[in-house]
Amino acid sequence: MNGLFNPKSIVVLGVSDAIDNLGKNIISNLVNLGYRGTIYAVGPRGGEVFGLRVYRSVSELPGDAELAVILTPARFVSDMLAQCCEKGTHWAVISTAGFRERGREGETLEQGILKTSQRCAIRFVGPNCVGIANSANDLYAPFTALSEPFRKGKTAVFTQSGGVGLSLCLRLSTSGVGIGKFVSMGNKLDLDEADYLAYLMDDPETTLIYFYLEDFKRGRLFADLARRCSKPIILHKSNTSAASSIIARSHTAALATDDRVVDAMCRETGIVRVHSITEGLNGAKGLSLPPLKGKNLAVLSRSGGHAVTAADTCAALGFHLPALAQDVLDEARRQTRAGVIRLGNPLDLGDIFNLPFYARLVEKVLSQPDIDGVLFVHVSQMAVELDSSRGLVEKMSELSLQFGKPVATVLEIPFDERVRMEKGSDSPLFLDVVEAIEALAVNLRWNKTVAARLVKSESAAMSAQLTPVIAATAHGAGLSRELFSPGAENPSRDVQKWFDDIKKQNRQPLLDESLELLDLTGIPTAPWRIAKTLDELLDVSGDLGFPLALKAVSPSLVHKSDKGAIALNVADVASVRDEWHRLQNVSDDISGVVVQKMVPASRELVAGGKRDPSFGAVVIAGLGGILVEVMKDVSMRLAPIDIDSAMEMFGELSGKRILGRFRGMQEADLQAAARILVKVSQLMHHFPQLSEIDLNPVSLKDAGKGALALDARVVIADAIRD
Repeated sequence: MNGLFNPKSIVVLGVSDAIDNLGKNIISNLVNLGYRGTIYAVGPRGGEVFGLRVYRSVSELPGDAELAVILTPARFVSDMLAQCCEKGTHWAVISTAGFRERGREGETLEQGILKTSQRCAIRFVGPNCVGIANSANDLYAPFTALSEPFRKGKTAVFTQSGGVGLSLCLRLSTSGVGIGKFVSMGNKLDLDEADYLAYLMDDPETTLIYFYLEDFKRGRLFADLARRCSKPIILHKSNTSAASSIIARSHTAALATDDRVVDAMCRETGIVRVHSITEGLNGAKGLSLPPLKGKNLAVLSRSGGHAVTAADTCAALGFHLPALAQDVLDEARRQTRAGVIRLGNPLDLGDIFNLPFYARLVEKVLSQPDIDGVLFVHVSQMAVELDSSRGLVEKMSELSLQFGKPVATVLEIPFDERVRMEKGSDSPLFLDVVEAIEALAVNLRWNKTVAARLVKSESAAMSAQLTPVIAATAHGAGLSRELFSPGAENPSRDVQKWFDDIKKQNRQPLLDESLELLDLTGIPTAPWRIAKTLDELLDVSGDLGFPLALKAVSPSLVHKSDKGAIALNVADVASVRDEWHRLQNVSDDISGVVVQKMVPASRELVAGGKRDPSFGAVVIAGLGGILVEVMKDVSMRLAPIDIDSAMEMFGELSGKRILGRFRGMQEADLQAAARILVKVSQLMHHFPQLSEIDLNPVSLKDAGKGALALDARVVIADAIRD
């Protein structure tokens, strides 16, 4: 993608000298902001703009153009691409609007563009976008005329909204962060978020990646790339309402809404998710500081009130405020005038008016081994301190880099001076104590992600070394290495046959068939049988033994408890007869009754999966029972997962406390539940025709005693590719 961001020549199509011509704005940016490559302008009227000749057609150009920026009417874009192809163009930015956003006719035009671009081997941004920029070589090609270049930096801003993108670039340019590359993605007809991320991961000019997205075109690939990305990624994902109006057919699908899946993806991959431009800006500032490697902060403030606010925020976000070294406190005490301010951490500097001393104090604090970072709050309304304040802010930035620890500086100074200092500072500055501490929290979270990845990588390397030994041991012991149920000769083939048989009948599986799938997969279930008649039911009841659970089998019964289609704790033969007759009247399409042995439960979970249109297979865990959709206490991951991930999911539930030792109960067998969740995730991953699976409840016994799936619902769809 270097050809897109570093072209030696560029042609802008759709240029005229009209006042409102957008192509002319692009020429203005290129000429006035310092682009050093060859610039061509093309427009049917000809003429001249900013000292450049406007050629009437691409064929008139005297040389090749590596990059084309197109702003002609939509119906001409395909032809413009073809003409540029003759001039050696392999990259394009199609800023023109009027495509799929205008309905079927626009979609037809888009397909024409795709065919032409593929034939000509041209990759393109857009259509319907503002444009691109690369501050490193002063390439500015948005169709809005910019008054000045962006502040040079190494933050890449890639947005689906041109307006949001330009706002971010302008605000980051005045925040001590700066911009490297900018792309307004538009309709993402060709290049999409996964293409851009794949490029930015290896781009030496990018250290921080910021995405604003309204949807995902290839969400699963984006997530896979993010998981391997060594650079922090900030994601502002908007358009968070339900992605589909289709009513979910299982608990899992109802709970795993589109935005929850995005949250799960971010949590799993280490992406920093934000929900506003302000939150994103502060995250970018935090990640532009040196890494925060621990939770220990020192707060130094010229205002006692700001210090109190900082202490409260630190406590809320899990930061610690260790005691400052005695020599630090002694030196501060010698500088105080009245000696009335309590010295500690936070350290109130309100009685000290020697600004150069602040820098010496911060230097001493940064030298303290148990301090991981500093929050410095500079409050000044005095004109006589202007020059000293500027020097102090610069010194804080220098100390931060010198010690490799973040110093988050909050400025409470007159507005005009603050803006001036922000523009001139090489380090991010903050306007508010809370925002600064939140930014440090983002920094800490990212560095924890880096550390966790390192541990996981080392663990994986060790496992790879041990694999041959483990495999030989398993073979010698006669153990199965199959994906699903141990002991089966070919369990995967049996599961595939199950799916094929259901597909041939062109219907959804019934309860007994869903339980059969669990048995084939090796997911433990409560002992069960299917009875088609009362006599069969009586025989099966005798075999399983009382007490029993009876469940009507019907294609129309989604949630059986809502319809009275279930009977629990059936204790004797007479009750079996009564419940049989009652269940036959629950629905007109009863095909039988599933009989299960009643299982005493310590606690219950729900384990399930769904297929998200953007991210593919998703697995979900939550506290089980009939209240799961009301409480919505769930955790998610992209499938497949391992045992460790499953245990992490249980740990993320807000009601996790009841899964441990609770009111005399032993800890629940979460390891057994994790094994079930892993197998659910494998089913979702390996069988794309599986749309939803819902095991609710999964009955947990005490630790070491197992877990059993008591009920299952499976929804089949046509093959969907992850």
